Amino acid sequence: MTSILIALSILGSCTQEYDEPNFEVQSDDIISSYSANNVLISGQIRQASNMKITLEAPLMQSKGKNIELSSDSLDGNGHFEMNTSIPGLGYFMLKIYGESVDSIELTLSPGDDITIEAQKDSIHESISVDGVMWSKDLEAYQSIRAKQNPIALSNFAAQRMKATPSSPFNVILSNHIMNSEDQWNEERIQIFGRVAEAFYQMDPKSEATQNFVRNFELMQTYMLNNGFYEAPDFESSTIDGGTISLSDLRGKYVLIDFWASWCGPCRKENPKVVALYKKYKNQNFTILSVSLDEDMTRWKTAIEKDNLSWPYHVSDLKGWKSAVVPLYRIEGIPFTVLVNPKGRIIGVNLRGPSLEERMQNIFNF
Repeated sequence: MTSILIALSILGSCTQEYDEPNFEVQSDDIISSYSANNVLISGQIRQASNMKITLEAPLMQSKGKNIELSSDSLDGNGHFEMNTSIPGLGYFMLKIYGESVDSIELTLSPGDDITIEAQKDSIHESISVDGVMWSKDLEAYQSIRAKQNPIALSNFAAQRMKATPSSPFNVILSNHIMNSEDQWNEERIQIFGRVAEAFYQMDPKSEATQNFVRNFELMQTYMLNNGFYEAPDFESSTIDGGTISLSDLRGKYVLIDFWASWCGPCRKENPKVVALYKKYKNQNFTILSVSLDEDMTRWKTAIEKDNLSWPYHVSDLKGWKSAVVPLYRIEGIPFTVLVNPKGRIIGVNLRGPSLEERMQNIFNF
């Protein structure tokens, strides 16, 4: 059983004070956000004499086009040297223009001094890299990628990201985690989270960091909506003085509805919850209402006044000090968790139209 949940803040909710999140995603213009820093890239691309070579920043686009940071020509023996400025830690691409355009993916940080050697007709299979901590990762990556085996790439990415969370090359490796949803699991999302945190500590404003944070949140949301996690079990007191646990309702679809009589947005949402229950109560569906009230009388009165007719109402009458608050990482109410008959989470903070749409998909209404 796991308690790995994200608390999704919703406008129009009753909240408590809580610590600031670990990550901040900023949307300022990418280039103007950083001071320029130089990198040196040199080496030899055999069989590519006099061809054009460029360094581009695909994630740092201007007017819909990749930013070209440097452009030069290889000499007669394929040697090149680029001394150029980059806006910060990020994803870049070295491109060689001949009859076809060949490219090498790079992650660069200010101050990098990299040497690359390759042969143009085998550049996708084998290269030699020196000068950065991720040199061997790039060499292995080129060899694995040439075999066009997505699972092998995904496994390699997970292995290296776990071993070196702060490696800049994780910018590239992470793509092969994100593109392999069928390979996602709890371990991989934890790996991704550690990498996102490591990058945030290194350079919180870089586009690479922002992408890690956004993708980490995307992975969490996807997994929370698709049964990857078992809903943390809990037991609480019913309105008539008994007790019931979430696991007692195993075998049904359960909407855990966290609310309180004093919460205006909760009371405003209740008619929609009532309508949902009436529509699906005969479809192996029920509601477990968990109140963050502290006053028994007000709790009972609100249930009666709002016609919350389902049988499962619980509260420990401790308000924000309730044991369910840290268990489900609740930061605001109303807050909902949809659980399938196996006790696994298939939706977090679904309300209104989004909740109705999920229910229609489940029951084919």
